[in-house]
Amino acid sequence: MPKLRSARERADLINTYANRLSHRGDEARALHWYEQATQADPAWAVPWFNIGLVHKYRGEWAQSLAANRQALERDGGHGGARWNLGIAATALRDWPSAREAWRRYGIPLPEGEGPIEIEGSLGAVRIDPEGNAEVVWCDRIDPARGRIRNVPFPGSGHRYADIVLHDGAANGKRRIGENEYLVFDELELWQASPYSTFEAWIATPAPELLSTLAERIHRGGGQIEDWTQSVRYICKACSEGDPDQAHDHPAVGDSSDTRWIGLAAVEESMVRAAIDDWLGEHPEASLVEFRRSLAAGVTD
Repeated sequence: MPKLRSARERADLINTYANRLSHRGDEARALHWYEQATQADPAWAVPWFNIGLVHKYRGEWAQSLAANRQALERDGGHGGARWNLGIAATALRDWPSAREAWRRYGIPLPEGEGPIEIEGSLGAVRIDPEGNAEVVWCDRIDPARGRIRNVPFPGSGHRYADIVLHDGAANGKRRIGENEYLVFDELELWQASPYSTFEAWIATPAPELLSTLAERIHRGGGQIEDWTQSVRYICKACSEGDPDQAHDHPAVGDSSDTRWIGLAAVEESMVRAAIDDWLGEHPEASLVEFRRSLAAGVTD
């Protein structure tokens, strides 16, 4: 006579099958079988965590929050459920639940009741991870949010100062000098920026003089980035690993005197005036083309 399986063994078999479905992208069937696993062993936290995980990646935040709460009721020490509860609560702007989750995870927070603000640290986030997968630098706001400090490519659909919600599982690393930073994938745009993105093609025999244009843009409250110089194109494997320790990638050369500049500003007039003033001081330079490439986001 075959040995009877325990409730945990039955639930584990069902949960494993659901994992396979989830990895194949069959999320609807995976959710069905995770739910079956919760019924096979109602005391087990793991399938509830997995239900929360599927809902997280689908952006179904209320369902994700509820599932992670169920996981924590069964295993209060489940670190993944604590973290994902914090992400879901942040997405929902449920600050009491977010503060509860981060504190249960062991993250010290300032006292207060509203939005969490822990300014100061730098982070790296991969925006548009299913598309162009551009890694940008962010000012960290809390464990799951960052404010973009670069001028992203317009094709990413993101702007300077957008606030993005990001995952807690690292997917690569980047370095600045001796400092190493983990890269986290964006989950969604949490709050759109009031900045528009502009592109300018400026012909100049002395690109180093663009630093004075940058000073003008910064004084006007905007941001500027020389995409000709700052952008680095790498393969997917290196992007999701350590590009400084991986194979070399051919440099994107540009032998012309034309620089491709990304700019961010609330008002186009400020950018236009800054460029016009700079060109007046540098008659050897010229503006080849200028355009607004991404309008400001809709803000509350």
